[in-house]
Amino acid sequence: MNFREIRSLEEAANSFTDKAQTMVKGLRTLGTLHPFVGVAVGAFVLVITLDLVRRDNDRKVFLVKLKMSELMSVFFELRHFKDSEDKAHDGLSIADRLAPLMAEIANDIKAAGSACDAYLKKGFLSKTVKASTYEGRLANFIDTFADHRNKLELSFALHTSLGVDAANEKLDEQSVRLKAIEEKLDAIALFRQVDTPREKDVQKFISEHGGVKSVLNNDDFLEELISKSGESFSRISGREAGRKSNDLPSVRKRLLKEVLEDVDEVFNRNMVLFEKKLDMQSKQLTETLQSESDRVIQTLLSGAHDRIIDPDLQRIWKDMGWKGSVKARHFVLALHDYYTDKLSSTSSDLPVFDSSTLPSPPSSRASPVKSPNTATFRRQSSDDKWALSYINAAYVQPILEAVDDDGTGFVSVKEVNTFVASRPDGWSLPTWIAYWAVGWQASISQYKSKIYTLVQEMFRTLEHVLPSNRRAVDEYLFHPSFWRIELLLRSTRSVNFKVLSDPDLARAADSYTAAEEERLDNSLSDVAYELDTTATVQLITGEGRIERYVFPLIYLLLRQHLKVMTLGCKHVLDTEELSTLNESLVSILLLVDDRIQNLEAVFKQTHLDIQARLGNFAFGIFQLSYGDIKRVPIQNSFGTWVDDDENSAGPEPITAEVIHAKYEKIPLSILKYGIQDGFQSTDYFEFEPARLRRVSHAIQGTWTGHCQRSDGDEVINYVLRISFRVSSDLRSIKGKGEDFANTFNLEGRVFRTKGGYELEFALSDDDEETSAFGFLDTTSETLIMSWSDRRRKTNYDDPYYEPINMRKTPPSLIRYRYKDHQFAEDPIRARWAFACSAALHLAQEKMWSRRFLEARATERKRFVELSTRSLIVKMGLTPQKPLNPAEKGELEYLRRELNPSEARFYHALSQFEIQKLPWHPAWGCDWCTRRITKSRLLCLHCMTDNLSDNIDLCAVCIDKSPSKRGFVHDISHDVVKIEETLHDFNFTRVIDTARTVIGRVKGIFRTLESANGSREVGQTDGESGDETRADPTCACCRQRVSTPCWTCVTCTKDTFVCMGCDTQRVKSLSDGPSPHHKLNHPLVKVRDSSIAGADATAEERLVILQQRLVAMERQMTSGLAGIDAKVEERLSNLEHRVEARLAMFEANSELRFDALEAVLRQLVAQTAALPSLYAQVVKDQIRSSMPPSPRSPRWFQ
Repeated sequence: MNFREIRSLEEAANSFTDKAQTMVKGLRTLGTLHPFVGVAVGAFVLVITLDLVRRDNDRKVFLVKLKMSELMSVFFELRHFKDSEDKAHDGLSIADRLAPLMAEIANDIKAAGSACDAYLKKGFLSKTVKASTYEGRLANFIDTFADHRNKLELSFALHTSLGVDAANEKLDEQSVRLKAIEEKLDAIALFRQVDTPREKDVQKFISEHGGVKSVLNNDDFLEELISKSGESFSRISGREAGRKSNDLPSVRKRLLKEVLEDVDEVFNRNMVLFEKKLDMQSKQLTETLQSESDRVIQTLLSGAHDRIIDPDLQRIWKDMGWKGSVKARHFVLALHDYYTDKLSSTSSDLPVFDSSTLPSPPSSRASPVKSPNTATFRRQSSDDKWALSYINAAYVQPILEAVDDDGTGFVSVKEVNTFVASRPDGWSLPTWIAYWAVGWQASISQYKSKIYTLVQEMFRTLEHVLPSNRRAVDEYLFHPSFWRIELLLRSTRSVNFKVLSDPDLARAADSYTAAEEERLDNSLSDVAYELDTTATVQLITGEGRIERYVFPLIYLLLRQHLKVMTLGCKHVLDTEELSTLNESLVSILLLVDDRIQNLEAVFKQTHLDIQARLGNFAFGIFQLSYGDIKRVPIQNSFGTWVDDDENSAGPEPITAEVIHAKYEKIPLSILKYGIQDGFQSTDYFEFEPARLRRVSHAIQGTWTGHCQRSDGDEVINYVLRISFRVSSDLRSIKGKGEDFANTFNLEGRVFRTKGGYELEFALSDDDEETSAFGFLDTTSETLIMSWSDRRRKTNYDDPYYEPINMRKTPPSLIRYRYKDHQFAEDPIRARWAFACSAALHLAQEKMWSRRFLEARATERKRFVELSTRSLIVKMGLTPQKPLNPAEKGELEYLRRELNPSEARFYHALSQFEIQKLPWHPAWGCDWCTRRITKSRLLCLHCMTDNLSDNIDLCAVCIDKSPSKRGFVHDISHDVVKIEETLHDFNFTRVIDTARTVIGRVKGIFRTLESANGSREVGQTDGESGDETRADPTCACCRQRVSTPCWTCVTCTKDTFVCMGCDTQRVKSLSDGPSPHHKLNHPLVKVRDSSIAGADATAEERLVILQQRLVAMERQMTSGLAGIDAKVEERLSNLEHRVEARLAMFEANSELRFDALEAVLRQLVAQTAALPSLYAQVVKDQIRSSMPPSPRSPRWFQ
């Protein structure tokens, strides 16, 4: 593709919207003339219409839609056919000839639309790391559309040919054209030509650094990749980034999941949602066409000068002499005067009507259509006097907003017609206007209360969520969408509920609100409550301003999300389940942002203060969402909101019994990804020997071997298992494999060679193009294979690419197999040892030996513990406990010897343990910069007034003094320790309570120190007076507590925890001073009893200094006393040890002398028979060699 072709492609993309709309109109007309094409035309119209609403601009998707449009353009050849039922020479009509193809085209158009929809919802990097797979699927659709076009053209040519010769000529011409197209059309190459500079840069970077997996597993490469992509860390990971500059572990995990995800499964899952959206789009198009047809007919009959639908408004418009538009105030006053005159003149002749019979508006349509039965409407008009009190200048603003969609302050004919057309069936215009004057505010006020109640129930349910789901739920509740929703709620002015004392207004408001909620709920149910894009939101709501629907939509979504959270109290959820829920809220908020931008553009023309103008628009719903908005926890109203109209004492507590009763009624089908309660093991049933008997081949069966791969600076050794199955023609192979971390499927070929077999296979759905080549030596029954992928060229020295020796040793017995050097030393002994060990293993396994099970349990515990600690270090979490060399060797041994299925299960348990850790979303330690898990420490002094920023430390860095973002932290500052995610819902309460508690507790310790100091100065025990004070005791061990210590922020009674019990995570005693204290309660650290900060006076500081000196003196005295005691104890121990050693030495000396005496006696006895000369020589020699001793034998004297 040259520059001119690329430029023409860009021009086609720019004009695609207009051309597509024109084509849609033409195809609709064509479909009425030739009904047999309606299936394909309908599918194309729905897909294109739905796509035009989106604002995504992806060239690859555009190419697919362009080829789809080129296919549909062939249908215009039907204009040459007068009747699609006319028979050709072969007796078939064009409708008969093409009918089977129409359904196939329709299905392919829908499938392509769904695939493009799923592709567009992926982020830039998510699409890039699987570019080859996605582009392959999109290229298939391009080829499919080209094939369909050729079939259509061929069918038209055959049908219109006059004879066989002409038909053959057409066929030849078509064959030449097909061949030319095959030579020219290369969709993948076309995709490369339309790549943006950013896409080319990122793909080049990935290619130069060894492929996707190589880049993702390297921190430096991954960070540079994200920088080149232009995406934020939070956008990729799906989590709020907060202050933390990056979150590489979350990004890596998300992208690796994208790499391993099955694209076909993604497309199939999206197809279900996409078809539902097409159905909704079809309903709306049908209703719109019907409404437009009625309007056109009515306009033609009434004359071009009269374009207003409603007869009353026609008369008002004509009498007032208005032209195209009118000021809102004039419009409202004219309405009031008109209906006042009309009702007063006819009230005496009309029967009394009970407004309790007010019909409910329809609930099944996005744009209600008038019912042909107007009897109810005429009778209702007789009792519209109540509505007149709301059609006046006092309510001009809400009425104007209801009619004036563009917010210009003027009401146009089109806006009046739109407003009247949206009126529910059976409602009079005064009732409809009165609803928007006051009833709508009452409706959104009710939804405001419902949303507040739902959010509070969510946080009460949070404490019952399973630990494995807690991180996902915390991240869901911590998402920016929640504080954005809080801004909408807080800025909306609630209605004065005295207004609803009017029964007619209340009944009308309740009727319409209930019907609209039912309609929206049914539409949301059709799309499984998943609002993946803003276009989907608009499909759900239909035409109208977003402020009309934002609160009902948020309420219905949160109600559904609460059900998912409730299921999370019993079942393990997929980590992506809650992220999908946030995306639905984000889609609504994006429409809110668009609406605010449009209003800003309008208001700038007439108002200087946009913020103030928004405060008067739609009861202030958008006021706080305008401008530079940010998270301000101190203003968050979720935790402090109270329903003023609620007569009850407060919400009922949510107990485990209540949760159980709730989740038993919730179907599991509401989950998008299903439950994850079990481990997904690989099924190798098809590779068992009994299943492989139909085809005999040496390579069939299960092979195991040891391989290596580099992971950063270390090399990991592990067991690889691969199972092969050979096809009946003995040429193709399929199989499965796994190691301790991954599973894979493979396909390939096998060839017979001299001395064995050669094989090659590739992994399925692998963007790294991973493949393997091997040779099976039938003599030694050894399979030697090696891996290859895109990284191999640049990382040829990686041990991953070294040859792997694989044998048909069962995976569970490979640990007992002899090594090569053992076999070389003694083959018989090596084989015998392997056979004995394998037999013993199998026997113990079959008999469920207790020793065998205990050994397996020990291996599992050690693998999980060591692997979890290793993953924590690798993921950059804190606190860390790195493995020492011995532990690294033990973990390597377990990976190298365990059955891959068992090792993968244990590895999954390790990841599950990390998933259960208490995470703190978006926060990193300000000293070590690692991601904080378990305990998060917040400085109560280094904190902004609005609580939006503060110093955070992990448990390891509690004694560090970071200086960041204008804060200068000191170790003497008071800190509060949080064991769970601290949401804005509880932030202000916890901080305020912590500051109150620390002040009160320090006062207690100061009082005790003063009393103890006075007693030490001069008071005796008998002079202490009548006052008795109970010393604070630890809730976990009952020992007396002194500073430093911890005190609970949650417990109503002052609860103290000593440093030792806190370090060891000891639970509170059931019969102790605070039996209700829990380990997850926030704790504030009491370092000493001093008053910190600028609030202390000079006198108080002198007192504090004196107290500190007394405390230091007391500590030094107690410390010296402790040292003396330790010295005395050590000297005493040393004395005892010396005495014991001397006693032992004496005992050993006695034994040795006794033994020597026995030897000498024996020697004397043996030499007695010798001549006396020799005997005397021996005695002299012995006497000279022995030291003098008082206990020498008598016979030496």
